[in-house]
Amino acid sequence: MKKIFYLVICIMALLFAACEPNAPATSSKVETGAASDITTESVVLHGVVNVDISQYEDVEFGMMVSEDKAELNARDGEMYRAKVLIGKDFELTIDELSPETKYYYCAWVFLNNTQYEFGAIKEFTTLEDPKIDGIGTFSVSDSKQVTFSKGNLQYTQSTNTWSFASTQWEVIGTDNVTGGSVSSDLTYGDSKEGTALADKVDLFGWSTSATNFGVSTSDNNNDYSGSFVDWGKNKIGNDAPNTWRTLTYDEWKYLLNTRPNASSLKGVAQVNGVNGLILLPDSWTCPSGVTFKSGFHNNYCVEYYAAYQTFTAEQWSKLESAGAVFLPAAGDRYGSNVYVVQSYGNYWSATEDNSLYADYLYFHLGAADMDDYNRDCGRSVRLVKDLQ
Repeated sequence: MKKIFYLVICIMALLFAACEPNAPATSSKVETGAASDITTESVVLHGVVNVDISQYEDVEFGMMVSEDKAELNARDGEMYRAKVLIGKDFELTIDELSPETKYYYCAWVFLNNTQYEFGAIKEFTTLEDPKIDGIGTFSVSDSKQVTFSKGNLQYTQSTNTWSFASTQWEVIGTDNVTGGSVSSDLTYGDSKEGTALADKVDLFGWSTSATNFGVSTSDNNNDYSGSFVDWGKNKIGNDAPNTWRTLTYDEWKYLLNTRPNASSLKGVAQVNGVNGLILLPDSWTCPSGVTFKSGFHNNYCVEYYAAYQTFTAEQWSKLESAGAVFLPAAGDRYGSNVYVVQSYGNYWSATEDNSLYADYLYFHLGAADMDDYNRDCGRSVRLVKDLQ
């Protein structure tokens, strides 16, 4: 009698497990892989498609992600579609995540528009937000230090709002303009001849009283007349007006070339697939597990940024936590045309050269220095905050 009772209990337990809504069936046709390059706001998810895709007319694959495991169990999380399959493997970069948050994910495949198949559910947790108000401590004169904003300045026209890029490597690039198509050159990077300014932009003409902080496609220098009006006068994100400001010519010059050990505190690199210039803080200790090489490359091809040195998002998190600043090679804009993305970086200063020209920081693979050029040219803006 006890044996029969025990057998009934076992059968009921098996039936309950089979019907458990929190343990959905998985498919052998798709495999959920590891999560890598985890930062405070992004992750790279890996998956495997275990079918011969040549046997299907239509194949889609990707990841489902949610903070709520129950949503994944119900197959109701947010769907992300991957574009490239290398062999049987694919990967997806998921951005705009919340710091210090556990996420659940699973791979999926959709065959011949008939039925989704799902892999096992896995999890990852984004890194802790260091809650840095600014990044690093940098001398811009023999008596003044500043800290940098977390990313390049951005403006959204439809909402009239200013913000900083969510990461130091984020750039809008050729998407600063609409229309046209992107062309790529091994030396000069990406370019696009567009038709109009996009809603969200990060390349600005020099800001004066005659312009809306340089948000314009005018290529007439006279339209940028007048004295400089600092981008920091705006409310940026949650920061009150005048929290941030633009460096002057002399301050950029001092930071680049005059502060103690200046030549060893800068170097070109590729960070998470984006080319640019790294600036190190005054007091620098390289984090363990990462190696930084100062200096520049003598070859001008875009690919040599990565050849000089490259950092994953995870490695960059260590450098950033130690105070390193990354200025991405975001290119420049002339009217509705964008050029030299991933090749050149150009960052405005607050200093005018004359009624038509203003001073700016430029860099490419071989050098970084100051120059002056037309006010109507759309360039990047990276703001700073004075330290007491």
